[in-house]
Amino acid sequence: MKIQLDRLNDLEITIHNRLLKESQENPSLTITEAAKLTEVSPSKVSKLVKKMGFSGYKEYSRFLTGKELVKQKKLNSEFARIKEFIENFDESTVDYLADLIQQSEKILLFGYGPTSFCMEYFEYKLNFTLNKNVIRVSQPSLIPDLLTKDSLLLIFSVAGKFANFDPLFEEAKKHQAKSLLVMEELNTNLSLDASEIIFLTKSHQDEHLKSHEKTRTILLMYIEEVIRKLMQEDLRE
Repeated sequence: MKIQLDRLNDLEITIHNRLLKESQENPSLTITEAAKLTEVSPSKVSKLVKKMGFSGYKEYSRFLTGKELVKQKKLNSEFARIKEFIENFDESTVDYLADLIQQSEKILLFGYGPTSFCMEYFEYKLNFTLNKNVIRVSQPSLIPDLLTKDSLLLIFSVAGKFANFDPLFEEAKKHQAKSLLVMEELNTNLSLDASEIIFLTKSHQDEHLKSHEKTRTILLMYIEEVIRKLMQEDLRE
């Protein structure tokens, strides 16, 4: 699921921010109540949430109130979790990222902790697939000096609970560079100041696991699909 705040106009952003604030005090807010609160029609609210990337108001409401978009299933193994990911995989997220990469001359890859090793692998694969300047950045402090107008900043994360990505995306905007955050788990508490976020799943790994203990299997599977798409496009050319 891809959430795109940059597609919203000023009125829609105002509506979203008002509902975000109200949902903290009234988590059972209906679409009719939301429309009355923001002085628009229910159909306008419905169009807004679909424009943002949600299937409907019910899914949007669960997101605002910090709930998972789907009820958490009991997954007894990593294989079961991966099976659920494959069955619900959104292929359009692969196409979207592949297009962004093709449009950019420089690709900056960044991830914290063990995710950095995934970015190292992604860098390796991209360098053998494309004739572009691909850089896996080891420290966030190095990113501002590497950003250029024709660059793409890609940040990958499992949960995004222990890092603030907003300063990095602000740097990208200053340099007129494109940016995208790819998350494995749905994180309803994540700041949405970043213009675009792709959530690969609508559930979480075991909450008892620390960040470094969580697997990166799904991130790597997504990376492989993006590489496969880029290779197909390269063959067609």
